[in-house]
Amino acid sequence: MTKPLRFDDEATEELEMAAEWYEARRRNLGLDFMTAVREGLQRIAATPRTWPLVRDVPERLEVRRFLLRRFPYSIVFIELDEEIRVLAFAHTSREPGFWRHRL
Repeated sequence: MTKPLRFDDEATEELEMAAEWYEARRRNLGLDFMTAVREGLQRIAATPRTWPLVRDVPERLEVRRFLLRRFPYSIVFIELDEEIRVLAFAHTSREPGFWRHRL
């Protein structure tokens, strides 16, 4: 059984802003981005421990990331007892680790 996903408020905002940015660049690109995110979230929910630990975060916290294939974003998450908490939708080239205060 897969655990439910819960998004930090900041992560939800990041996701919405990124989708809007892509949609403003080209019609339906925002939808393509959201499809890629949805597929990534399904894979995370199915096998959360498959994805690599984030470097420079204490290993005991087991913060992991899933890289989107088509878009330069990662989904940063942590598996808890009852849920998978999505900490951030992070652009891979901008402000690395900006989300660390959310731990």
